[in-house]
Amino acid sequence: MYYFKRTLIKICAFFVITPICAQQTDKIYFFKEIGWTITLPSDFKALDSIENAKKNERGLKAIEESNEIKADITELKTLIAASKDTYNYFNSTITPFDPKVDGPYDSTNKIVKDMVYKTFLDNMPNAKIDSVTTEETIDGLFFDKFHVTITIKENFILNMFLLSKYYKGYDFGISYLYLDVKTKEQIETMLKNSKFKKL
Repeated sequence: MYYFKRTLIKICAFFVITPICAQQTDKIYFFKEIGWTITLPSDFKALDSIENAKKNERGLKAIEESNEIKADITELKTLIAASKDTYNYFNSTITPFDPKVDGPYDSTNKIVKDMVYKTFLDNMPNAKIDSVTTEETIDGLFFDKFHVTITIKENFILNMFLLSKYYKGYDFGISYLYLDVKTKEQIETMLKNSKFKKL
C-alpha cells in the first residue's frame, strides 16, 4: 500500500451504477473557481451531496483495492455530478495541484489512467476493456481525453471518458459514461457549448 494524492473520485462513480429518474428543465451552472459555465440537459438530474458522497465512497474502495493504494481525497471538490439513468452519468471535479509537490502533471495523469483501466479489468472480468488517449478542445482549451470502451455483451457497450487538464492551479477533471448515442450527443453538445471565462 502507498499513499496517493490525486483526483481519483472523478472516476469513482463509474464503478457504482445506480438507477435515477430525472424530470426537470435545462439548468445553467457557473463554477467560479475555474470560470466555467455549462447547461445541464433537462433529463439529467444533479445529485445532491449525500448521493454523491455515497457513490464516491464505494467507487473509491474499488480503486484502492484494485491498485493497492490509499488515496487522499480531502482536497477534492465535486463541481457537479449528474445522472440521466442507470448507465448515463456526468461529473466534474477540481483538486489543488502543485507540480512542485505533486510532480509533473502529465506523468501523474498517466498513472491515474493506468489505475482506471486496471480497476475496470478487476471489477468487470467478463468484459472486454479497450482504451485510447486523444485530445479534446473545449472553448479553446485543450484537454487530455481518455476513452475506455467496456463491451459486456455484443450489444451492450459502455463508453467512459475522462477529460483532464492542469488549469488555474487545479487538476480539473470532466468524466462521463454513456450507453446510447442520444446521451453521447447530449453530453458532447453540452461540453462543446460550455464556456470558460478567460482573463
